[in-house]
Amino acid sequence: MQQALAQLATVKNGTSKQILDVVNNQTTRLTQSPIGYLAVMDDTEQELTMVGWSNAAMANCKMIDKPIVYALKDTGMWGDAVRERKACITNDYKGLVKPTKKGYPAGHVDIKKHLNIPVFEGGKIVAVAGVGNKATDYTQADVNALTQFMNEAWKVMKEKI
Repeated sequence: MQQALAQLATVKNGTSKQILDVVNNQTTRLTQSPIGYLAVMDDTEQELTMVGWSNAAMANCKMIDKPIVYALKDTGMWGDAVRERKACITNDYKGLVKPTKKGYPAGHVDIKKHLNIPVFEGGKIVAVAGVGNKATDYTQADVNALTQFMNEAWKVMKEKI
């Protein structure tokens, strides 16, 4: 965690791209995940705007049309962190039976495991951070690390994005 926070401190006065690059790199590093993403929530908590993906997620995603803005009602399980207002762990995506599991479009990165968390400010969800495909199962330790880091990252990001 110290290393992640130190990296974040180096870009606190940087551009939004520099900050988002560090945030995505550190969330995946902290959780030992090959892929990650970050979405910002609108004021009504009904719309998510994707603001960053890890390099591996972008390199492996072959979707022709990559939407940036998503209505919460149309999201699959990655919107559950908002709907449930808590971290959501899925360690067996293929075996998951849940109404919000909608699959993913052709060309999307294959999801085996997934963890995402809501980021709160003043009781409102302001962002969602997610990671995927860790070699081992996600645990509460991953939730804690991701939450702690993102709480600090949001303080740096919120004025820039």
